[in-house]
Amino acid sequence: MKLLINGKVVTEPLSLPFSLSFIRGDGIFETILGIDEKIIAWHRHYERLAKSAEKLLITIPARIDIEVGINQLLTGVVGKSRVRVAVLADGNWLITLERVVEGDKLPSLIRMNQTLNSNSPLTAIKSISYGQSMLAVRLAQARGYTDGVYLNQNADVVETGSANIVILKNERFITPSLDSGCLPGITRQILIKHFDISEELFAWEEMLDSDAIFLCSSIRLLIPVCKVEDKLFESNPMGEKLIGDLNQLIRSKIDL
Repeated sequence: MKLLINGKVVTEPLSLPFSLSFIRGDGIFETILGIDEKIIAWHRHYERLAKSAEKLLITIPARIDIEVGINQLLTGVVGKSRVRVAVLADGNWLITLERVVEGDKLPSLIRMNQTLNSNSPLTAIKSISYGQSMLAVRLAQARGYTDGVYLNQNADVVETGSANIVILKNERFITPSLDSGCLPGITRQILIKHFDISEELFAWEEMLDSDAIFLCSSIRLLIPVCKVEDKLFESNPMGEKLIGDLNQLIRSKIDL
């Protein structure tokens, strides 16, 4: 892993500055896909970071300072990497870079008993207060699945602990609308803009009745779900085509 703290690359053993914001999880972050020495959809990530900072009254570094830091870490990198930009409320900020290890296991999902509040102050913000999201992953893994699906107070499907959701029903791709309280994911934005994915509210039962289910995120892009609780989902030609088209778009256009 490569690490940059407050604009300086760290080469000595890891030593983070003491920070109450860090301890309290008071800050925001972005996870960005790097391909070789470039990052994907940077302007979308920075725009979301800036909007989140404005809502939470956090000051973020100048865009150019973050870009310089990312470029330092990406110099000489070949292949896919996970770039994380985190900004704490007290002004400290850091960037990490890790290589992406590709896995061949498809995700399986369960329904969470807990609900998300679509009116929460942290709705649509990628906060480092990530305990709720990681709880979904841990509870799912404890039962032999990979992730958990959250519903909101109105029983609308929102997202999983780690990704946005896309379903295929009646030859239409649909993702939960922002009214559900879901994160405005970057890959989700790209799918809506370039592939006319519809935004709608739908219930758990509607999701189970769909022809295929997918998870989308900045690093995994779009992957099919193989199982939701006891229901199995087979490979779908329309889904395979969308996955292929998205991967081709990502590799052909860095700024989306």
